Amino acid sequence: MAIAQAYPLGTPKTNDLLVGTSIPAANTNDKPITKNFSVGGILALGNAPNIVTSTFTITTAQLEALGTTDVVLLTLAGDSVNGEYLQLISASILAGGGAQGAGYTWDAAGAFLSHYGTAVGNRIVIPPTQLPTGTGVKGQPYIIAATDGGWRRGGDLLLGTAADPVIVGTPNGTLTINLTYRLFPQT
Repeated sequence: MAIAQAYPLGTPKTNDLLVGTSIPAANTNDKPITKNFSVGGILALGNAPNIVTSTFTITTAQLEALGTTDVVLLTLAGDSVNGEYLQLISASILAGGGAQGAGYTWDAAGAFLSHYGTAVGNRIVIPPTQLPTGTGVKGQPYIIAATDGGWRRGGDLLLGTAADPVIVGTPNGTLTINLTYRLFPQT
């Protein structure tokens, strides 16, 4: 076997190959096999394909009815016994829209992203100051982590709040949510 330091350094490309050992499934009589693995294939494993970031845009109509009609962001396959698992990780929230003299006044509890339709369990709470004001002033993105590492199996992921906002004028607000979550397959 050659001395590894004797080889020149290179810049890896996704189609480059590395030598490794493929381990057989447990409880079989198969033997480990030496194989080539592409750098791209190894990177795909490291990128945790079950961690997803999705962007959701909440419209004016959805915002104005948010207290009485939750917005369904994700519908999980299956049910609470054999459905997909969803774990919220974090979100960045950007509120915008509106015109001078218009506005929203939100419930003091703010809004929530939750599986249960209430601000409980594995959730993300959005303070009222981070929801659209509808005044045309665009703030900085608000970034927040989930309140715990719990998960939910089956059901919907909802955006909701305790009460519809009080509306002055025509605020025409929007809310953009970049949500990072882990999705486990249905079993």
